[in-house]
Amino acid sequence: MRPSKILGFYCALACLAGLMLSLLTVVLVKHDEIGHSGATILTASWNVLFLMVLPMILDWSERKYFNARFVQLEELAQENPELKAVLEEQCRKLSLPGLRLAAVDTADGESFTYGLWRQNPRLVVPLSWLKTYDQSKILPSIERQLNRFAKRDVSFVFLAFFVVQVALQNLLLHFASM
Repeated sequence: MRPSKILGFYCALACLAGLMLSLLTVVLVKHDEIGHSGATILTASWNVLFLMVLPMILDWSERKYFNARFVQLEELAQENPELKAVLEEQCRKLSLPGLRLAAVDTADGESFTYGLWRQNPRLVVPLSWLKTYDQSKILPSIERQLNRFAKRDVSFVFLAFFVVQVALQNLLLHFASM
């Protein structure tokens, strides 16, 4: 399993949980326990909760399944000052504050980024990249991942989940009132 697969698995699980909670919300609205506005607010709330927990879940899973070691850039300067300089330059160009580096012991050469709202980005790289810095091989991958992180925001996925869940609630309530 790769770190990017864990993100996909979490998003699928969050969507499924949201759909199940939507069914429960429909029952509460049908029994006049909450109103339609309350159901919408409740749906938005659990999607925000799922989104806010995402970095903690990914951090935990990397530690548990990949034996990830989070490395501060200051610590990286002692082992590999060239890589630290490249990372700082890329973060400065893209206005990404507080980069955390997760080194995973894997044979796969995949790098991966995640975080929320362009804040507290995490870059997952193989442990071998920290020890030997082959600029021609590593630099394009790091630049691509940090650019992807700067342009992509996973919160839009959860916004789509919210829209689907509210549409499902309204559809079920419409058919239940017939």
